[in-house]
Amino acid sequence: MSQRQHDMGGMDASPVEASAHEAEPWAKMITSLAAAMREYDVMRIDELRRALEDLPPEIYERDYFERWSEAMVNLLEEKGLLTRDEVMSRMDAIKAKLGS
Repeated sequence: MSQRQHDMGGMDASPVEASAHEAEPWAKMITSLAAAMREYDVMRIDELRRALEDLPPEIYERDYFERWSEAMVNLLEEKGLLTRDEVMSRMDAIKAKLGS
């Protein structure tokens, strides 16, 4: 059995960079969406953790909030609430409305 991304058993961990920085607006939105999904019982924190751990290695190399967004979309699809295409379509509509 191969180790998953979060399984650090027996491996040296690199130093953790603790520099403070301002999050991008889209990253703040991901945090808000995750909170809303938890508040309305769409997602539990343990489900998000599992979805994050299930991400393939190539996705796990991405930014922290990109991983969260991938995991959240996977959960929405898994639960039959929205497809990836529906999420992307809604994101495009929001971008158009915001003029981005």
